[in-house]
Amino acid sequence: MKAYLRLLRYVRPHRGRLAVALACMAVYAATSMFSISAVSPFLQLLFARPAAHGTPTLHLDGMRWMPAALRQGLEAMVLDPRPLVGLERVCILILIVMLLKNVANYLQAFLMVSIEQSVMRDVRSALYAHLQRLSLSYFHGQRAGRLISRITNDVEYLRASIAASLGNLIKDGLTLAGLLVIVFTASWRLALLSMMILPPAGLSLAWIGRKMRKRSGQAQERMGELTGIVEETVSGARVVKAFGMESAERGRFDAVNQGYFRSFVHLRRVSAAAAPVSEYAVVLVAVIMLWLGGREIFVTHTLEPHTFVMFIAALLATISPIKTLSEVYSNVQQGVAAASRVFEVLDTAPEVTDRPGARELPRFAAQVRYENVSFSYDGVREVLQDVSFEIRRGEIVALVGSSGAGKSTTMDLLARFYDPVAGRVAFDGIDLRDATVGSLRAQLGIVTQETILFHDTVRNNIAYGAPGANQSAIRDAARAAHALEFIERMPNRFDTVIGERGARLSGGERQRLAIARALLRNPPILLLDEATSSLDTESERLVQDALERLMRDRTVLVIAHRLSTVQHADRIVVFEDGRVAAIGPHAELMDRDGVYRRLYELQFSA
Repeated sequence: MKAYLRLLRYVRPHRGRLAVALACMAVYAATSMFSISAVSPFLQLLFARPAAHGTPTLHLDGMRWMPAALRQGLEAMVLDPRPLVGLERVCILILIVMLLKNVANYLQAFLMVSIEQSVMRDVRSALYAHLQRLSLSYFHGQRAGRLISRITNDVEYLRASIAASLGNLIKDGLTLAGLLVIVFTASWRLALLSMMILPPAGLSLAWIGRKMRKRSGQAQERMGELTGIVEETVSGARVVKAFGMESAERGRFDAVNQGYFRSFVHLRRVSAAAAPVSEYAVVLVAVIMLWLGGREIFVTHTLEPHTFVMFIAALLATISPIKTLSEVYSNVQQGVAAASRVFEVLDTAPEVTDRPGARELPRFAAQVRYENVSFSYDGVREVLQDVSFEIRRGEIVALVGSSGAGKSTTMDLLARFYDPVAGRVAFDGIDLRDATVGSLRAQLGIVTQETILFHDTVRNNIAYGAPGANQSAIRDAARAAHALEFIERMPNRFDTVIGERGARLSGGERQRLAIARALLRNPPILLLDEATSSLDTESERLVQDALERLMRDRTVLVIAHRLSTVQHADRIVVFEDGRVAAIGPHAELMDRDGVYRRLYELQFSA
């Protein structure tokens, strides 16, 4: 239950509304007690014979839970020589009490909905904010659908659990406690006998709850898998259709869907037993009490009929709160499983964080140095080994090498998506680990090999990372990236929504928008990872010309498999098996009989 208690901490900011809701629940419980207690005087007024002085004699034994002054006031109000007048007063009092009871019930229900939704909003916000803080490596090891399921399905389970625990648990718990007070007040002997039958029912409910927690966790895991498959096939629809894998994907989905079906049915099969077990236990107690109470009335004469009727009414009235509380227990167990999954994400620490005392980086002025840098993703195989080179201000430095040589990893270390396991990356002599991540990335413009655009307008995609940019600057960036021409042909120009991941654009158009986005930010350092990989020859030439003009006063680190795009770089760093094999300009590297010359001749031999 630690996870559940931790979840309840999110209620603290809303304790004001909770206090009002609790007060309404207390009123509801008190009025429920009164409505049951009124059975006794009501029956006495109907059937008891008046005393010698003409005034009925009332015994308000069932209202001994009330303060003495309040009980005496009720006696004075109800007692009257005319029984019909007393009966009218009791009826009016019952109407007033029931109105108060239902108003209190409405207010507590409304307030609890407000609190539960506020808590869920806060949990979702905390979960999403934490996902944004997590390092890139975390997302590489997770399925997107699984994370989506945490924010949607798991949080929904928490909603039901919060509503159950804070609403029904308190309201029905108070009501049940009040009814038990009436039961014991009416006949403590019968009450004790009835309590002997309840513990077995309680043990049965505890066993059901344990089974439910296990089944609920399994069902939530299956839903995460289901969401993951949907996310993968929707985002990869082009590949699925291109390879004719629709039937295979349907089969994969159906298998997981069937697994969720089985898990959920098993969960409901267990949870459905909770209410019948609890209800039948109470009915069993009531029937036994009817028989024992009849003996006390007719044989031993130790119990008044009106008191016994109130006892049975109170005992039967406990069915509803006990039934609700049994369902609460089931919901709480589901919430515990969901809370554990949510807090598993929240407890994941980012691998890349600001150190205590980390400082803001000043504007880039001199150089970036890789000093004996080594890196491993899994802690076993090193993908970079003892890498050392520098990038001076205003230089264009290209990273080349075969796939898997370590180029993209080297660039990711400069953006601090990861930290080296040995050595350091220094920014004007400052170890990046001693600087704040935000101040570093504010000086970087990045165009990745995989173009990431959002389901938004062209304008907002270009201005992503520079939300305050005006239309003129956005237009200039589009023109510089040679994107303005195709944007002007769109139906709504810069206000055209381009679809998820830019689905309505060609690969070259998507890449040019990404380049425009980086250029608009106007950073001192540009990181271009295969920035022209999706462009045709003509577009590549135009964008390359624009980049060369705009990179004049910037420092650029560029990765390209097509060596024709990096021939004019100031220096080329050649990677082989995670090591720096050579460094130099194109002409110098071509004069050597090394890795770069072999790569170049391999590309241009045709």
